[in-house]
Amino acid sequence: MRLRDIELDVATLLEAAGLGTLSGDTPTLYPGPFPTSAPDEMIAVIDAGGDPPEKYLADTGLSLHRDTVTVLVRGTRSPGSDKETGDRARAAWSALYDLQPDGYVRVEPTEGRPTRQTPDDEGRPRWVFSVELEYLSASAPGAVVPQLSPEDVPRR
Repeated sequence: MRLRDIELDVATLLEAAGLGTLSGDTPTLYPGPFPTSAPDEMIAVIDAGGDPPEKYLADTGLSLHRDTVTVLVRGTRSPGSDKETGDRARAAWSALYDLQPDGYVRVEPTEGRPTRQTPDDEGRPRWVFSVELEYLSASAPGAVVPQLSPEDVPRR
């Protein structure tokens, strides 16, 4: 069974949407915990856990994974930054809405919109939202993982 790096995958989707960079001298997208040296204006994607894999259809050798990440969008301490940070958070939410990237059955924000959090200890604005991801993995030798649409997967 191959588990996916869901933090990196979501950060890569955000990079493709033009919301930051994962590399360079000063990355602005962080898959997982971010360093204290991270710039004020950044986005972190943090694994928030998930359900145990489910056997998908009897005797297919496939498992369905349902995992969640939290997307944290942080801004600068400058005037007007809270609005700009909220705009960036909404852009990130929109970029991840109703996606079916390669290897995933579904990528979907779980809330109706990002929510404002209290500023961090240094007064930087923060907005957050959660994203649920579903994907299949081969749990038996020789099993082939098909590309599925969300309609092919039973809902809870």
